[in-house]
Amino acid sequence: MTDIAKEAGISRPTLYKYFRNKDEVFFTAIDIEAHVFAQAVVKHARQFDTIEKRIVETIIYVVEELPKDKNLSHVLNHELAGTLRYRAFSDEATLVFSEMTALPLIEIRPDLADQGIEISEIMARFAISMILFPGKYSSDYDGLRYLIKTRILPGLV
Repeated sequence: MTDIAKEAGISRPTLYKYFRNKDEVFFTAIDIEAHVFAQAVVKHARQFDTIEKRIVETIIYVVEELPKDKNLSHVLNHELAGTLRYRAFSDEATLVFSEMTALPLIEIRPDLADQGIEISEIMARFAISMILFPGKYSSDYDGLRYLIKTRILPGLV
């Protein structure tokens, strides 16, 4: 905490007014990074003109980019990974991410407004499972696109 306070240019007691311990500082930083990542996901999704393309390419983007993110990759590889995963993939965190990433879907298909968050949550959980449990399609993005189009997409829209 001393190093964090020093780097932030504040006293250690001031830091403790906002955070109980270094894990809480770390979790807050990860939450902020996750929000930034969700914004990037939304921006990426908006490049596509159909809901089907937005769904497929959003999942691909998350599978491809999340492990590359220098800060969010800690959720996958850090010594606190189990605790981080629990927090990052909690219902509350997933809901926040899903609400943000549902926007590009609802923009293009307003009739799905009632289901947008649920669709987005399923997309997010599928993408995360592809990252955490790599398999045949984890790095074969053409194969993953085919899988999403034939097996996942029909159940979503």
